[in-house]
Amino acid sequence: MNFIYRILEEVFPVFPFLKNKNSILNKVSNGNEIASQSERYEELGSDSLNIRIKEEHERAIKIDEKTFKFTLGLSVSLTVLAAASGSFVKFLPNSPFAIYISIICGISSLYMLAAGITALGAIKTLATYGYGTDHLLNQKKIGDSYLAEALYSQERMNIIRQLRNESAYQSLRNGFLMLFLALGITVVMLGNPSNASTPTKTNIEDVSKKREATVLDKKILVSDEKIDNKSMQPTAKASAD
Repeated sequence: MNFIYRILEEVFPVFPFLKNKNSILNKVSNGNEIASQSERYEELGSDSLNIRIKEEHERAIKIDEKTFKFTLGLSVSLTVLAAASGSFVKFLPNSPFAIYISIICGISSLYMLAAGITALGAIKTLATYGYGTDHLLNQKKIGDSYLAEALYSQERMNIIRQLRNESAYQSLRNGFLMLFLALGITVVMLGNPSNASTPTKTNIEDVSKKREATVLDKKILVSDEKIDNKSMQPTAKASAD
């Protein structure tokens, strides 16, 4: 069952990301869940907890920057895809495989679009824990238990960021794989004369047959004219006599 889920996750990466994101947000919003899971973090002490919270804040910034810059490469790939999609179909205008190439390129475009929408989600800010005036007040009032909860919650937010980045990458990867598949089919078809050249050969044969039929008709007409001329010559002599 895990193997099947893994395959579905690789083929449709956006849906598992949304599912995991909602699951994490629900856990973070549950105070009892946070308190029980972060209890062991209190063993680190206040100094270590503050250091870890800052590290998680820096990690969040790096992940968001990485995901957002990902959209730049995505825009370039979409441009290449748009140009390639039309070129593939033009190479095989009379082939039955042209429609399949168009479908594959369409699926690739959907993957690229999904990757772009997922990556643009980095612009939307997620909740940040362990900063601000309330943070300092709660730290002074509650102590290490508050810091432990803040650290645990911030780690969960960064997991969402990491999952979003991974989902965008998987969608882009699948889009390029589909594009390469379309390219491979095109190359095979162009390199196979029996399939790729059949429409052209048929057209040439049809033209040749039409030309032969025209020449044959002309020969028949010339032969008929000669026969008519020969048949008219004795009649002319008889009239002279």
